[in-house]
Amino acid sequence: MSKSEPVAIGVSNLSHTFGDFPALNNVSLDVRPGELLALLGPSGSGKTTLLRAIAGLARPDSGVISFQGADAEGLSLRDRRVGFVFQQYALFRHMTVADNIGFGLRVRPRRRRPTRAAIASRVAELLALVQLDGLGSRFPDQLSGGQRQRVALARALAIEPQVLLLDEPFGALDAKVRKELRQWLRGLHKETGLTTIFVTHDQEEAMELADRVVIMREGRVEQVGTPAEIYDAPATPFVCDFLGHAFRFSVAVQGGSARVLGADVATKLADGPALAYVRSHDVAVAPVEANGVAARLLALRGSGASLALEFALPGLSAPVEVLCPRVNVAGEDFVVGADYVLTARAAHIFPAP
Repeated sequence: MSKSEPVAIGVSNLSHTFGDFPALNNVSLDVRPGELLALLGPSGSGKTTLLRAIAGLARPDSGVISFQGADAEGLSLRDRRVGFVFQQYALFRHMTVADNIGFGLRVRPRRRRPTRAAIASRVAELLALVQLDGLGSRFPDQLSGGQRQRVALARALAIEPQVLLLDEPFGALDAKVRKELRQWLRGLHKETGLTTIFVTHDQEEAMELADRVVIMREGRVEQVGTPAEIYDAPATPFVCDFLGHAFRFSVAVQGGSARVLGADVATKLADGPALAYVRSHDVAVAPVEANGVAARLLALRGSGASLALEFALPGLSAPVEVLCPRVNVAGEDFVVGADYVLTARAAHIFPAP
């Protein structure tokens, strides 16, 4: 399959309201040509509204969307050459897989419509690309959920879009199929070279797939960066807490560091009060003889190869959750009601509000 010329997308000061609700609040974003970009955030953060605005399916109240520097105002989804994939597939149940994939080509105006032979050739090419060779004569209800989603992607690619937009593409699938399709989508993106934006609320999905991730909250962009950048250097307390549940402590910064759970953490903040955020897996648990902060184990839950441990800490009204291997450093089982020592391996320090 030949690659389309990758397209840069610009979003400048975009705002959109539903009644009194600000779905988008002065959003600006630059999407690089050929990148795979994830829009990540909680429900109601504006992810899908932004995606639909870029597609031309929603008209914002103010702001500018551009393709290759040209204002896209007034351009439809077709004119923007956007391939859009929905969470629920939106396949025609009465059509075969091949007819679903070729639908966008068959409904083009006569002067732009390919010949039947050209459409059949394009469909066969796409069936091979999405690894569904030989299934063109089947109907959607004869396919698995993962196969149907690949048909939806093939249909979006059939029109030779310059941009591919996906709204929670794997949200309706089980965990195992989702993981398989993530790897497949990454390979498909490499094959097509299309500028691709996908919406997800699944952090693992965004971090595994995307070249860059846009963290959204309440209609605003909180941070944009590579998965490593936003995880290792969160710009705000919200990003830190959202990407790997964190608990927070009031601390004092003095001489370029703050004491957090028995560890000195470097910071560039000025001396004074601050907040330290520690993620659940960034805490070491040790016997009481070790250095750190004393804590009592209140409960434990199994979580695959790890345990989720709930501790009571002095000065905190709510218990904190720590993720760690199933046995502690002494090789002994954890005991509910016993005392341990906690030490922060890493923490993120933010100014006190």
